[in-house]
Amino acid sequence: MKIDVCNLSKSYSTRTKTTHALEQVSFSVDHGEILCILGHNGAGKTTLIKSICGLLKPDSGDVLIDGVSSVKDTAYAHRKCGTVLEGSRNIYYYLTAYENLQYFGILNGLTQKQIQTDAGRYLQLFDLKAFRDVPASSFSRGMQQKLAITVALMKRPEILLLDEPTLGLDILSSESVIQLLKDLAQERKLSILITTHDIHLIEQLNCRLIFMNHGKISCDSSLSKLKQESRNARYRVTWQMQAEPLPTDAQTQQRQNNIVIFETEDTSWLAHHIASPQLVQIEKCNQSVAEIYKGVMGHV
Repeated sequence: MKIDVCNLSKSYSTRTKTTHALEQVSFSVDHGEILCILGHNGAGKTTLIKSICGLLKPDSGDVLIDGVSSVKDTAYAHRKCGTVLEGSRNIYYYLTAYENLQYFGILNGLTQKQIQTDAGRYLQLFDLKAFRDVPASSFSRGMQQKLAITVALMKRPEILLLDEPTLGLDILSSESVIQLLKDLAQERKLSILITTHDIHLIEQLNCRLIFMNHGKISCDSSLSKLKQESRNARYRVTWQMQAEPLPTDAQTQQRQNNIVIFETEDTSWLAHHIASPQLVQIEKCNQSVAEIYKGVMGHV
């Protein structure tokens, strides 16, 4: 389903302070699109997720889910959105894994056959099958997170909103979640919004990114485009050492005989030496998500 966030604003006030969690935030998400929302703690990411799914009423603005206002019709938003907030709040700890899935399946109108099919699939996928009849209270933090995601999927939602979905997961479980998200977007055309600090998740999804800072969107672009256009571009240089000094920020990767390979961001040095016979090779490095994040957030 398509999501249109329109000039969304939300503030929290105390006796001494007003915090603007969201300020005139606007963007759209298409059918089958995955969007990752990045930002410092307190940037407004969770407030945004809660506003989209109808758990929080904004001060102004609106969220349209296929043209229907989630502000005016919160029941519609609740039906269409499967949401997992940080902390696995959507599970009952005194119920077993299967009882959680069964309860939420019934709550969302699934037949017993649909519940058995979906529950079996997700318990297998998230390596919870052996814990089918174990109370969630005895689960590890990572296991509870996996169960929370399966509960959201038992709704058979058309929009999936995930707040730090890989928090507490081991490497294999995290890989399972990443692959599942890709499959849901491609095969079922779910619109998926994710808030995350997980660099591996962002790299693997290779999707559109929105950077938030103090309740505002500071950047909206794809990961691949940001890698190409990064303001802090770094270059790997193969250089024949003679009398010429290296750039002051040179990070040496390899040195052998009179050849040195180093990385630098000093474009002035590169421009000055681009025609030098000492220059053997120059190539642009593939920047990491962490470097892109620092570059984007350092210029807002």
